Amino acid sequence: MVSLMQLTIAGFAGYMVAVFGVSGNANISLGWPWWLATPMALVLAVLFGTLGGALAVRTEGIYTIMITLAIGAAFYYFTNQNWAIFNGHTGINTIATPHFLGIDWRSDIAFYYLILAVAALCYFAVLYLSRAPFGLALQGVRDNPRRMAALGFNVNAHRIAAYAFAALIAGLGGVLQVWNYRQISPGSVAVERCIDILIVAVVGGITRSVGPYIGAFIFVILRTFALDFLVKVGLDGNRFRLLIGLGFLAIVFWSSDGVIGLYERWRRRGQQETRSRPGGHGHG
Repeated sequence: MVSLMQLTIAGFAGYMVAVFGVSGNANISLGWPWWLATPMALVLAVLFGTLGGALAVRTEGIYTIMITLAIGAAFYYFTNQNWAIFNGHTGINTIATPHFLGIDWRSDIAFYYLILAVAALCYFAVLYLSRAPFGLALQGVRDNPRRMAALGFNVNAHRIAAYAFAALIAGLGGVLQVWNYRQISPGSVAVERCIDILIVAVVGGITRSVGPYIGAFIFVILRTFALDFLVKVGLDGNRFRLLIGLGFLAIVFWSSDGVIGLYERWRRRGQQETRSRPGGHGHG
């Protein structure tokens, strides 16, 4: 199941932190403390993702992807045009960051370790879930939904639950985003950013737990060096997406499972060559 509304859910959670919490837009924000505003934002983000998933599972294949993309596009335009809650294209600024454990989380070092801890927690949660009975059932639903339905599994319920879990992770990302930048606007949930998330997942390995992390690292490195390269050759730095797109096409062409798939293919080839040599394990 491929979803293009993960960034939308993250942006929704970020907006909810701003709406329920404290910000420079006192006419919009309710002024709740962070320990109330944050759980509320996460609950609403999970609800939003669950409802979106309930719509998406009614379709198959490319239509599922288009439904999630349509939800993302609709939310982007809604935030642009709604001033009562989202403050239109201006967005919400000066969002308060939390203070707990005696640490100022606006510090770059402290916030880095906070993000690292949340990212590690999400990774191990996904890894655990993928090996649990529910995760194994999800893999079966992904590979052969008709067979799973024949075995008595509720295919749509499993898919919706997966969307809900993914929404929780996206919501955590959205909360961290507004804590880091202390502002959020429609540009944070633009459609092209939704596509970036898909590129990140596919480049790293969309079926692997560690894939998005590897894809994000490669995406950031490519974006950084592409900007420098384009500026040095006298081109507009905004064209870095062209280079990223070419890199994306190359990886997808050579491996349907991203960089991890390429690495495993090269490793198997190296092992086969080692066994085929005289004195190799294959001739022992």
